[in-house]
Amino acid sequence: MKTAMISNVATSISLASIALAMFASFAVGAPTKPNVIFVFADDLGYGEVQALNPQRGLIPTPHLNQLAAEGMVFTDAHTTSAVCSPSRYGLLTGRYCWRTRLQFGVATGGKPCLIAPDRMTLGHLFQDQGYHTAIFGKWHLDYQYDTSTAPKGATARKKSKTLYLSGIPIGTRVVDGPLTRGFDHFFGYHHGRSMSSFVEDETITREIKIIDVLPELTQSVTDYIDAKAADARAGKPFFVYFPMSSPHAPVVPSKEWQGKSGLGDHGDFVMQPTPRLVPSSRPWNAMDFLKTRSLSSVRTTEPQGLRRILRT
Repeated sequence: MKTAMISNVATSISLASIALAMFASFAVGAPTKPNVIFVFADDLGYGEVQALNPQRGLIPTPHLNQLAAEGMVFTDAHTTSAVCSPSRYGLLTGRYCWRTRLQFGVATGGKPCLIAPDRMTLGHLFQDQGYHTAIFGKWHLDYQYDTSTAPKGATARKKSKTLYLSGIPIGTRVVDGPLTRGFDHFFGYHHGRSMSSFVEDETITREIKIIDVLPELTQSVTDYIDAKAADARAGKPFFVYFPMSSPHAPVVPSKEWQGKSGLGDHGDFVMQPTPRLVPSSRPWNAMDFLKTRSLSSVRTTEPQGLRRILRT
């Protein structure tokens, strides 16, 4: 059952939502289980990665090109669906996307999770192998809110041009989110139209402007990797699932990246790097970042989707 699931999950990659699985082994003498970072880009065009479109690719992606050159690229990989919710269901369960109540469209939030409580997920698979599992970004598989847990007198703010809110007050608990489906840590939101309402583990903890969502997520991912490096060297590996917000709408490049590509907001949004973890006078390079945390090797199985965790 588990072998079949892995095989199915491995094919869950599409032109609309392209994934990357990056395996990194720590040098500790004896062989150890690899840490795994799986980046799921949202609405990334296949031709936007120069390594896959060398003649016509206009957006500079040097580090993705490096990953493609040094790693492995699958050019005939497929998914069960080209839109958000069903593609995520197929990825995390290894099942056909229509084996849920959702027969068209996408999940809107506030309903029971599309993944059955007793269904094995990719997160469970890693947990069973001793991994700490974390998700950063867009869940989009439904979860419900326990409104009785909202702080007394709390009210929900209204959606605005800069805040895409869920309509649920800060402090409200999520009852059937990622922590009940194989993940030890969750920092993210349900879907794009509620992306400002951030959930940390099982509680809505803050409201973030849409232009700050991508930097907030990627900073959190890199902080997590940094914090878990010592545990991984000690034999407690991690699995990070990073279903990022970009380059799906709303297309909101940070101020310092607006106009950089010369190709409009979308090009800028694709180019936008992760927040720098070093002085601003030096460019941030994720490959160097991983190496400085004792990563001795990086093996890639599908580099097209890695944009936000690398400075493209």
